Amino acid sequence: MSRLASPSTQPRATTCRAGARTWRLRMLSLAVMGTTACAAPSAVAVSPSGVPAFSEDMLSPEFWIRRAPSPDEVLLDAEQVAARRTRAFGPDGGLNDLKRMPTPLTRSQVAGWVKDAQQTPIQAIIDEQGQPVTEAMLEELRRNAATEHIPEAAPARYGLSVRRTPLRALPSDRRFFAAENLRDYESLQAGILFPGEPVVIAHQSADQHWLFVQTTQGPAWVRRADVAEGTADAVFSYVAKAPGRVVTGDQVRTVFTPEAPGVSELELDMGVALPRADVAPGEPVNGASSYASWPVLLPVRERDGTLAFQSALLRRTADTAPGYLPLTRANILRQAFKFLGERYGWGHQFNARDCSGLTSEVYRSLGLFLPPNSGMQGKSAAMNHRLFTASDSHAERLRAVAQAQVGDLIVVPGHVLMIIGHVDGEPYVIQDVPFAVFKDPTTQQLRKTKLNQVAVTPLLPLYADDTTLYVDAMTSLVRVTSP
Repeated sequence: MSRLASPSTQPRATTCRAGARTWRLRMLSLAVMGTTACAAPSAVAVSPSGVPAFSEDMLSPEFWIRRAPSPDEVLLDAEQVAARRTRAFGPDGGLNDLKRMPTPLTRSQVAGWVKDAQQTPIQAIIDEQGQPVTEAMLEELRRNAATEHIPEAAPARYGLSVRRTPLRALPSDRRFFAAENLRDYESLQAGILFPGEPVVIAHQSADQHWLFVQTTQGPAWVRRADVAEGTADAVFSYVAKAPGRVVTGDQVRTVFTPEAPGVSELELDMGVALPRADVAPGEPVNGASSYASWPVLLPVRERDGTLAFQSALLRRTADTAPGYLPLTRANILRQAFKFLGERYGWGHQFNARDCSGLTSEVYRSLGLFLPPNSGMQGKSAAMNHRLFTASDSHAERLRAVAQAQVGDLIVVPGHVLMIIGHVDGEPYVIQDVPFAVFKDPTTQQLRKTKLNQVAVTPLLPLYADDTTLYVDAMTSLVRVTSP
C-alpha cells in the first residue's frame, strides 16, 4: 500500500506499509514529484498527454510482448514459485507467518503493536468537512483503542476476513487529511484485507466495533463485522487449501445471490486464490445452477461472529484461472496492463491500489507473494536484488537499468515501478503514480504532469524530486523472476 503527505508536500509517487511503517515517513518526503530524468532531457519530445517520449501504441500490452525476448518462456517453474512464497514468510521476507506467532500474547507485545499501528506519515490536519482536526478529537480515537484494558497475557485468537475491508491506524472510520488538496491520501488508511485472509486477533476497541489484529502485513485495526473468528486449525487449513480459482482480472465479483448475502457480489481483487467448493457438476448453489460457473468456498461470519464456510459461484466468463498463471514475460505484461488507467488508491482506497499494491497483485496472480510496501519489496529475502548506494555512479545505474528485464522492479525511497521493456535502448515502466515530473525540453524547467493512475512512462526522463532523477534515487533493482 502507500501512504502520503505532510501538508507542505504535494503527492507524487507513493508506496506501502511496512513493519514500523518508517517507509511511510520516507515516502512522504518524496510525494511531491514523480519520476526520473534522462541523460539528455532536451532531446525528449513531450506527447499531447504531457508524458515525455510516449506514443499511444505503448498503451497496449501486445506492443511490449512483441519486444520481449521469449515472451512465453516459463521463468520460474511451479516448484520454484512455491519456494519463493515460503521465503516471503521467512526471515527478512517481508511477510508475517501468523502460524508461528507465539501465544499467549503479552500486554507489552500488543501495546507495542497498537503504538506501531498509529504511526502514520500523513498529518491529520482537516477532517472530511474541511474542519480543523484537534488534539481532543485524536485523543478520543486513541481512548477507543483501550490499551489500558489489554490483559497481562491472553491466548491468541484467529479469524478470516470475509470481505474486502480497510486496515486502519486507529479504530475509526473517520477520515483525516493533511490539506484540502491532499484528499487522495487519508491519514488513518493502513492497507486492505481481501476475503479469506488470516488474522491474529489481539485486542478490541472500547466501543467493541473494531478488532485489533496482526496480519501478514503488520498490525492494524479492522471492523469487527468484517472478520469471522474460528480456531487456528480452521483458519490455517482454509488458507493452506490448493487454489480452485485464482482471480486474474483486476477485480471480479461472485454471482449475486439473495439466498446467501454473505457471499453475494463479493469483490475479489487480482491474485485472490479461493479453494474449490465440493459441489457436484450442475448442483445448485445458492439458488442457481453451477454448470456455467465455478463453485468456490468462502469464509462467512455467523451472527455470533464465529467462522463458517459457504459455497459461492464465479461465472466462467469472469477473468479467473484454475491456478496461478505461469510466470512468463507475456503474462507479467498482460496482468500489469489490466490495471492501466485505474485511479491511484493510497492504501487501496477508492476500490483501487497504489504503487506497491500494483506490483504485489500482479505477481500474486502468478504465484509470487511480495511484501505490501515498496521498501520491503526492494530488499525482501524472497527475491534477488541489485542494491544501490551513494557510491554507485550515474553511469553504473544506467548500465543496470539498460540490462533490466521485463518484470524487474525499480525501487526508490517511497515508490516502486515495474520494467516493461525497452524502446531504442530506453527503459520503460508501468507504475501507479500521482505525477510524472521531467524537464520540459523547450524551457529546461521542471514540468509536472498529473497522472494519478496506473500509467506507462519512460524511466530515464523522470525525477524523484526537484534535483534527483529516479535512476539516481534508485535503491534497488529487484530481479523478481531471476532464479
